[in-house]
Amino acid sequence: MPSRGDTLLFAISARRQLSWRSFSEVLDEIFVPDGRVGTDVKQVRSAVAALGSSLGHWDVIPEGQSASIYIAPPAFAVLPRPGLPTAVLCGSRSPDTLAVVTRAGKAAGVIVRQAAQEHLHSYAATRIEITADSHDPLERLADMLSIGYSHQPAASALAIACGSITDYVAFLPWCTDADLNWLRRDFDPEHLRFVSRPEGATRDGLVLSAYEHPSGWARQERLWRGDQSAIADRDWGRFAVLADRGINVYGYDHTVGTVSVPRQVPLPTIPARALGLCSGRPPRVEPGEGLGSNIYADVPAAIARTLAGKLGQHCDLLANQGDGERS
Repeated sequence: MPSRGDTLLFAISARRQLSWRSFSEVLDEIFVPDGRVGTDVKQVRSAVAALGSSLGHWDVIPEGQSASIYIAPPAFAVLPRPGLPTAVLCGSRSPDTLAVVTRAGKAAGVIVRQAAQEHLHSYAATRIEITADSHDPLERLADMLSIGYSHQPAASALAIACGSITDYVAFLPWCTDADLNWLRRDFDPEHLRFVSRPEGATRDGLVLSAYEHPSGWARQERLWRGDQSAIADRDWGRFAVLADRGINVYGYDHTVGTVSVPRQVPLPTIPARALGLCSGRPPRVEPGEGLGSNIYADVPAAIARTLAGKLGQHCDLLANQGDGERS
């Protein structure tokens, strides 16, 4: 019987593209409250959408006040690890995908393994991994199945291509528009949450404000710099504020190759996918301060440090601290 994660991936693959409303309806059909993921349905929807994106199965594209889910074409993403070439299957999938890949793998001389991932995340699809003595058999398998394949690990390519927090802030469309008269909360970088601010409170340095229309029909995030503001992505905006304050929340344990990030400040899309495709597994949830931390496994030092720099963070302060506590 397919897992909830497999069922969701099959459904999105069959539809190719879903509005946020349709995605929510599909997810709600298989939703079961789970304390590891969350019990609030709205938060779970966002978390599951981000999970599939981080594992390379689909893209979440903002569209107006909402978003749509677009399935990615199937591809084998090479993992950045020493030893025999190994890749994981990303993108669209059907109920017979594993059987098809397994049969073709035998003909190509490739070892195919599958592993359930519900113990890591209730909505993670089965992990399909392929391994061979060299890249040649893996390329043959990809050609047989008309699936994308590259020798370069996807995680490395994404880490290199990822923009920096400095460039993100510099290229925002800053303006001097008046403040919205909507309900407003500001991101508190010390406690990693949005809080209400007294009327007329001054803004020092970069400030990320989250607005909600009084009737609840629209939301918006704006990054403020003095009297200038710009519409911003919430995830990039939080890291912009943290970098501006010199607050480090990103830890790398080089002894076991794990990156830890507080769950209260989810990574932007590209860094999250780069870390997810280091292993092809969802991050492990580690209890701790606040909501705990997401622990990404099998991350090479070069990728960990590159992404830290892009996010305005650095790796060393949290080495050997998998509990997500900040220095």
